[in-house]
Amino acid sequence: MHWKMSNSKTLKFKQTVRNIAALFLAAVFLLAGCQGQSILDAVFPQAESQLGSQATPTTNVLLESVRTPTPDSQEFYELVLWVLPQFDPSGDAEASLLLNERIKEFLIRNPQVNMNIRVKALSGPGGMLDSLTGASSVAQGALPSLVLLSRSDMVIAANRGLLLPMEEVSSSVDENDWYPFAQVMAIHQGSVYGLPFASNALGLLVRENQLADDQPSWNEALRRLKSLVFPAGDLDALVTLTLYLSAGGTLDTQMGHLEINPEALTAALNVVDRARRAGVVRRDVLDYQNDDQAWEAFNAGSSGAVITWAHRLFTTEEDLDLALLPPLGENPMTLGTGWIWCLTEPDEQKREYAAALAEFLTAPEFLSQWTPLSGYLPVRPSSIAGFEDETFQNTLSTLLMSARLRPDRQAMIEVGKQIEAAIAEVINAGSSAEESALNVINRLEESENS
Repeated sequence: MHWKMSNSKTLKFKQTVRNIAALFLAAVFLLAGCQGQSILDAVFPQAESQLGSQATPTTNVLLESVRTPTPDSQEFYELVLWVLPQFDPSGDAEASLLLNERIKEFLIRNPQVNMNIRVKALSGPGGMLDSLTGASSVAQGALPSLVLLSRSDMVIAANRGLLLPMEEVSSSVDENDWYPFAQVMAIHQGSVYGLPFASNALGLLVRENQLADDQPSWNEALRRLKSLVFPAGDLDALVTLTLYLSAGGTLDTQMGHLEINPEALTAALNVVDRARRAGVVRRDVLDYQNDDQAWEAFNAGSSGAVITWAHRLFTTEEDLDLALLPPLGENPMTLGTGWIWCLTEPDEQKREYAAALAEFLTAPEFLSQWTPLSGYLPVRPSSIAGFEDETFQNTLSTLLMSARLRPDRQAMIEVGKQIEAAIAEVINAGSSAEESALNVINRLEESENS
């Protein structure tokens, strides 16, 4: 077993650095003092609702025995893991088998540890957050040791005091081999609450080689694409928000007042207006209120491209190309989110084993094998090598290096609603991009003053 203890001086220094970083990120990504999500969670799959939001009955999954205790054996420590259905190690998929073998290897290396794995639904009664909250109210002994949470659920759980800081028993998150957005994904209000495991990011999935390369401009995209689908009716307004940030916009809060850059928002809405006038974006995109609906419409129709979570590339049998969203600035930019192994073990001795297990399950040598089989995107740059196609490696690497952490959904409720309204105005040709951008700012000011 290899786990790291941080002395108090080092821990205080790192917490100070992370608090400064969190304040900086809050000035860029967050609203009302909340850190950005993933939380968007779920994608992203929000993003999370796209990746198994149906309630799944809780089940117990006991791994096959890998040793036989003897009378002279040391005391056993039982670790309890809670996972979401798509990460169940008892499944038949290659990724499940590989995860199962990795956990068995940990048990072999740590013969004093037993493992109990339970599958929790993403949401609803008996779901992950519901169960975690309920267990904390019963007794500490009812809490699991380690839970696999979406970024959005991690933020909620941390705010409820359900998680323990990972930094007290592990410094792995400070390693260099993390994508920047994935590293930030494990941090909330300056404290590390887990280790990143899998990710997702918004991308452009294209049919029939309609684009010349994987980093198109908007001029090329609007000229070459037959049509483009995205969830324009999404109250989170993630696609438009991505365009806004790409144009240099920020989501700053000053003394509780939301600051939106009108020029950047105008640029984002102008792209949608140009796409409408070119016939690439049609009015029916307003009917798609989430990513699932947009993806279903793309699959059922003849649209040339869809802006969606990139993991969908692994869930379809159709031969699609992955491209980056055309930027409105000099560099590509997208939003990302993911899942984190979070520490919840109340027992101090078992907590060290739980942290060691989290490190073991997020180690580079394992993730480079598991990630390409998982149907999700990497959290570590070293995992890119596990994808066979070199062109795809380059595209995926650029996508993830350009990703920013999705803002927290709760912080985005009001601004997302107003941006969605502006999109409807533009697509319905009710107003110009500039007028709609000013309408957003005016409506937000009225909301704050009411």
